[in-house]
Amino acid sequence: MTALLCAGLSAAQAAPPAAAMSKPSWGAIAAKPGAHGYAFNQPSRATAERLARAQCERATGAKRVPGACEVRVYFDRSCGALATGNFGEWAGGLGPDAKAAGQAAVTACDAHLPTEPCKLAVSVCSLP
Repeated sequence: MTALLCAGLSAAQAAPPAAAMSKPSWGAIAAKPGAHGYAFNQPSRATAERLARAQCERATGAKRVPGACEVRVYFDRSCGALATGNFGEWAGGLGPDAKAAGQAAVTACDAHLPTEPCKLAVSVCSLP
């Protein structure tokens, strides 16, 4: 399982209130070929991962895609994204907002040298 953690936010961003910073706000993105799921604003990493995997499994529906959904990205009080390529390449990205996380995921995915540019599959934030 590959996952990323946000090392920190830039100093230029406004800091949330101290009370909000004391509470975790976890998010996660899970995926398997042809499906993804996500969770945000959860009280624990484990809860966010469990809900993301469950949503991913439900997303396969009648398709019955083989394999289990795996957590690709997890984050606390930030944003995460997942980008996919045309031959199964994927990458996760993190950022202070959904746009930055999405750009990070696409850039990382494109580094796997897909024959076509990677596409953003999902970007979600879990903020206080």
